[in-house]
Amino acid sequence: MKPKRILIYTIVLIATFQSLQGQKSISKGNADPTASEVCLTGELFTPDFVVDGSTYFNSEWLPGDIYLSSGEVVRNKLIKYNGLLDELFWQEPKSKNTIKLDKEAILRFHFQNFNGDTAVYFKKIKVRRNNISDSSEVFGEVVNEGNLSLYILHDYKTAATELIRQNGKLLERTNYVEEPVYIFRLTNNKTFVFKRLNRKKLYSISPANSEKIKEFLKTNRAGGFKDISYLRRLTQFLGTLTQNMQC
Repeated sequence: MKPKRILIYTIVLIATFQSLQGQKSISKGNADPTASEVCLTGELFTPDFVVDGSTYFNSEWLPGDIYLSSGEVVRNKLIKYNGLLDELFWQEPKSKNTIKLDKEAILRFHFQNFNGDTAVYFKKIKVRRNNISDSSEVFGEVVNEGNLSLYILHDYKTAATELIRQNGKLLERTNYVEEPVYIFRLTNNKTFVFKRLNRKKLYSISPANSEKIKEFLKTNRAGGFKDISYLRRLTQFLGTLTQNMQC
């Protein structure tokens, strides 16, 4: 091959490589041969602010499965979910970069093992949080699905702000505390949104059965509203009371 032609091919290869490196959008699968070959799409996560680590559902990267709107499943990826941002992140295996995945492409995701629990799922649901805001699509942790379904939004509220030094600059960091939102939904899509759970809130799901709900709460004290297994039992019980409301 003539030297001039070799030089042209070299320039083309360099330009192509730089173009690929400069793309912010990511669309590739994990190189792990045991993982699915289905592609994930997203963008490099470079936040303009310090993200409070406590706002992540899982503080460490965990293996998980991602169910896409295309019907495909991407398995065995290292993922993190942030409740404050309501975004799912993926650690790209070669570069170790954090990729914010396209929410529109995701139906749900599953942590293969979260603190010993192999049945932790999040599902994208459409909900109106209050009387003012419009409906939006958010990721809710699936507690129960049936006659009455329950999803938890791992939302946060501001606790305090502080000044920190990062890269020689003073930055203001906001600290947050979790403020979960409980979404109860009947099969006819009637939805109850609660920022906290108490008897009065639960009575509103089935007012005609308030005495039965009171008795259940009285005789099932173990666990409390912060325990997922208790919330699952509670939702299944309420589901038996709402069967005639599904029209």
